[in-house]
Amino acid sequence: MSQYYISQLFNGLVNGGFIALMSLGLSVIFGMMRVVNFAHGALYMLGAFIAFTVGSNFGLSLWVALLVAPVVIGGFGVVLERLFLRRLYGLDPSYNLLLTFGLTLIIEDSMRHFFAVQGAPFLVPGALAGAIDLGFIVYPKYRFFVLMLSLAICGATWLLLERTRLGALVRAGTERPELLRCFGVRVPLLVCGTFAFAAGLAAIAGVLASPLRNISPFMGQEMIATTFAVVVAGGLGSIAGSVVMGFTVGVVSALAAIWYPPAANAATYLLMIVVLIVRPGGIFRGIDVAHFPLHYTPITPAARRLVMGWKLKALALAIGLVLPWLVYPVLAADIVLWGLCALGFDMLFAFAGLLSFGQAAYWGGSAYITGILISRLHYPMWIGFAGGVVIATLVALVFGALIARKKGIYFSMVTFALAEIVYFVINQSPRYTGGEDGLHGITRGSIFGVSLENQVTFYYAALAVIAAAVAFVFLVIRSPFGLALSGARDSERRMQSVGYNVQGLRLRAYVLSAFLISIAGSLFALNHEFVSLESVYWRASGEPIMMTLLGGAGTVFGPMLGAGIVVFLRDYLSTVTDSGSLVLGVTFVIVVLVFRRGVLGEILHRMPVFDGRPAARMPSRAQPASHASSDETTIQRSSDL
Repeated sequence: MSQYYISQLFNGLVNGGFIALMSLGLSVIFGMMRVVNFAHGALYMLGAFIAFTVGSNFGLSLWVALLVAPVVIGGFGVVLERLFLRRLYGLDPSYNLLLTFGLTLIIEDSMRHFFAVQGAPFLVPGALAGAIDLGFIVYPKYRFFVLMLSLAICGATWLLLERTRLGALVRAGTERPELLRCFGVRVPLLVCGTFAFAAGLAAIAGVLASPLRNISPFMGQEMIATTFAVVVAGGLGSIAGSVVMGFTVGVVSALAAIWYPPAANAATYLLMIVVLIVRPGGIFRGIDVAHFPLHYTPITPAARRLVMGWKLKALALAIGLVLPWLVYPVLAADIVLWGLCALGFDMLFAFAGLLSFGQAAYWGGSAYITGILISRLHYPMWIGFAGGVVIATLVALVFGALIARKKGIYFSMVTFALAEIVYFVINQSPRYTGGEDGLHGITRGSIFGVSLENQVTFYYAALAVIAAAVAFVFLVIRSPFGLALSGARDSERRMQSVGYNVQGLRLRAYVLSAFLISIAGSLFALNHEFVSLESVYWRASGEPIMMTLLGGAGTVFGPMLGAGIVVFLRDYLSTVTDSGSLVLGVTFVIVVLVFRRGVLGEILHRMPVFDGRPAARMPSRAQPASHASSDETTIQRSSDL
């Protein structure tokens, strides 16, 4: 039995080697460029496919793949940095996260057209076939080689960055790029080279993993989720933290698999949450993200006054009333429900200055709770709906208490981890949730004697609930709480100095956001009378972000407009192509790079101002807006609401 435990421990170290290489690349990119690269998992996947192609099509060995993949993917990283990421330097890192999320969709869907799930055990060289006797265990040679090479690469990278002149230049570029330029250093070239190096590390991890894992276009999704957790727990930008936490997570996951195999993935996120509760900045001191500028509100105060007026509200209501006669009712309901979900996200993003990546926990969680109460426990529809909303909101209250002190990228990553835990719980409870088969048997029943089985009737009932929720949002925005929340977004220290509990404000905003999303999620389950795991998958967190940015953050109706565009486009594309993710990814990239105000934001920004006050100009890409310039600025912005 001891041989089994030692073997599992070594397997954990091998898996930790992959994670450490990936985490190392992410930390290098963030440390130098302040970019949270969601596409790092896609680069790992591309490295694995290069190894497969080299071996299957050209009959070359793993040694060749280890040389070719880092060069090719490093070059691809240069293209990404020069064409896309360079345009967002100086802005909130959240925008880089959103951009690379869109690039991930493009890369994965493009690869799906050329490759299916593959296996590549044939890549193992003859010299690494068989097993090696370590004295206390007989272990596969190739796995042992992966462990040793991972340790060697991690150690060499640490020496390069900490003990060489090049490493000193990289660190200097991290802290004082302007000063470095004065000494004649070409900082853009240094940044580009750093990104290429980090992309090469991801490619090496993919090559090493190719003989051990099934290669698929989506293999990077699970890896990037784990890697983010490791980087955040180790300390953003900390080389040592990434390496140590990478191997630690590998071992913890392997030990958890001995006790309960499905818990291996969840153990990673639980470990991250525990670490961040004990040490909010990670085990090792990483880069302080507290000074990073929050994103700017994309519309002017004058345009915001138009949003708060009755004309736009009446127009939105009129569109909602005629929508089921323009498209079929199920699609119409999906549009308004996703719109409310996106509005719930926007309450955090635009009004609290927090980027949440955990909407799926409440969208899908409330849907599953509603479905379980109705189909499994046979409660009436209205109890199922109310139960889904209340329970999901209470979960948000518990989660919010854990993360109220987090902000910036830390907040984004912790919300992402919490959503992954919800996904794990639902996926591992097939008796109640149906597991991979989904939850069937949800019925709408009737309310106040009116049957909701007719889809048009259900749409208008749902629209009434959504209209009430939107009216509630307007009350919140105008309330002292809403004004204080906007003030905390603009200048946290100033609000603290006048006696506001900023953490309490953010907790209430987080719960309010979850409440709105839960309403939409419960109604979504009733609309389709079915719930699948897609509703709690991480893409269900990303889509409301895209909808909000596309429609216009901070415009209230903008997220709903964005939802209408995305849902209608997705439905239309499903009938003409199977590349829906590719189109959505391209849309995401265009919005982040070109139309940060969004569709409605751009329209409002260009409308004439009737109050005589000039509209403020939107800050340039290179110079993000400052929200802490004066007390009058904060007071004026709040009064404009």
